[in-house]
Amino acid sequence: MAQAKKKTGKAAKKKAPAKKKTAPKKKTPIPKKKTPIPKKKTPVPKKKTPVPKKKTAPKKEAPAKKKVTAKKEAPPAAPPPDERTIIEEAMKRLPPLAKRIKKTDLRLIRKKLLERRGELAGTLEAIEAEHIGTHENRTTSGGDEADQATNAQTADISLRLAESGARDVQEIDVALGKLSDGSYGICEATGEPIGIPRLKYLPWIRLSLEAQEKVERNQLRYDESEGWVFP
Repeated sequence: MAQAKKKTGKAAKKKAPAKKKTAPKKKTPIPKKKTPIPKKKTPVPKKKTPVPKKKTAPKKEAPAKKKVTAKKEAPPAAPPPDERTIIEEAMKRLPPLAKRIKKTDLRLIRKKLLERRGELAGTLEAIEAEHIGTHENRTTSGGDEADQATNAQTADISLRLAESGARDVQEIDVALGKLSDGSYGICEATGEPIGIPRLKYLPWIRLSLEAQEKVERNQLRYDESEGWVFP
């Protein structure tokens, strides 16, 4: 009985209606936001920044040219005195030839000059004759090479002797001319008297001993256009 009561008690309790299972709400899909496609930006043309023009510096005005004052021309330098001028000036201050050199010495000097000139003239004539004969022999007879070389050497020596002799003759003629005009015995470079012993030894000499030593030391030289020059 007790069991039946329990059953009836249980039956008495109405079964609660089973709860309907609520279907799970469908999740409404959240629409994805469309990522907007970025529009291509039309490139805005860059404004060209104007390049500033280089300012041309104003041209400097050329300074006014100074008036060139005409330089006073220096007076032309006097030409160096030649030996003739030196001798002429010396003759004005020196005593005449007859008082500078004794008559006996002048006669001796003239005699030596003439004798030496005669010797040189004879030598030059002999050299010229020998040279002509040697030249004719070379043209007529050939000869061997040794003979030709000897003849050429002889002719060369003769030519040198002839040139030296001709210069000596010229110097003697100049000395004779000075004896005549009274300028004999005066140094052409310094205008000073040449020593008598030197004139007796070399009657055609033109320079004093002092001037000759300067020539040997290259302190005096002769220039054809200027005469005797002291460097």
